[in-house]
Amino acid sequence: MPESAGEGAAYGNLASYKHCTRPAAHLLYGGYAGPRTRHQKGLHDILRALFKHGACTTWEVARIILRTKDISLIRAKEKECRRLFAGRYDPKKRLGGMLDTGLVAVEEDGARSRYRLTIHGMLYCIDVMSPSGGEMDQAAAAHAGVIPLVLGRRDALREALGDGAYTPLRVLAKGILLDGQGAGGAPLHEAMLFLGAKYHRRYESIAEAELAEQLSYWYYTFLLFRAPGGAQDDGRRSGRLLGIMRSDAGLLKWYEEFLAEAASYYKDGLSAMSTGLASLRGASPGVALDRLPQGPQEDGLA
Repeated sequence: MPESAGEGAAYGNLASYKHCTRPAAHLLYGGYAGPRTRHQKGLHDILRALFKHGACTTWEVARIILRTKDISLIRAKEKECRRLFAGRYDPKKRLGGMLDTGLVAVEEDGARSRYRLTIHGMLYCIDVMSPSGGEMDQAAAAHAGVIPLVLGRRDALREALGDGAYTPLRVLAKGILLDGQGAGGAPLHEAMLFLGAKYHRRYESIAEAELAEQLSYWYYTFLLFRAPGGAQDDGRRSGRLLGIMRSDAGLLKWYEEFLAEAASYYKDGLSAMSTGLASLRGASPGVALDRLPQGPQEDGLA
């Protein structure tokens, strides 16, 4: 079983979503609003059902899509769903299924298999389906346990920020601001670069809890430090968000530790560069230049 949640293709960090999963999914599945083949529509119907309802059996997916109680129709649709999830196998050729893309994972629930979106799958659905605020509310409720620091606090965030509570997810789903480029001034630019460095070793495979934490760091950094509506709008939004964080001691402590780690990373880096510069200028010939920090350390990694 891959390190990512559930059984299916392993997937990586947010940079991997931007550079691998997202373009591959667009190539395989196409857009949602434009012309689609029958095959692509079938795939999108399944993704939409999982996005809005969370983990489902193939029978539940078929019933959601068809909106009927006709058993024969549901049974036929369920068979199609199974094929689309698993792919086709024959002696000469194999056609990959949705489980091979990193968008969907399967979990065993007793004798039943339940399929659900991975975090990459959620982001892809937001990207191509452009869900309304109400649809985002439904999806957030269905997936609250997957990203608890964001979706698990959706009620407070929605009350304070309105539809703006989902703006970071819509931006992230497009693969924007994932490498610090175009992130504006300090400290947003520095925080985004540090976040990329913190999880850079998890490009090929990441545990879902780690990916949820990376996404959550990104979410709160975006809301606190970016001002798309101007400085005044930024001040109001940041003030409301800080109110939420200060009323939630666990959330506040978690994010304070992230900023402290980022500050220490840059402080150590500047110190090492200053030492290296002094060595180049002959002030301290014995100091080596290999003291530059290698990036923030991840739990369990040397």
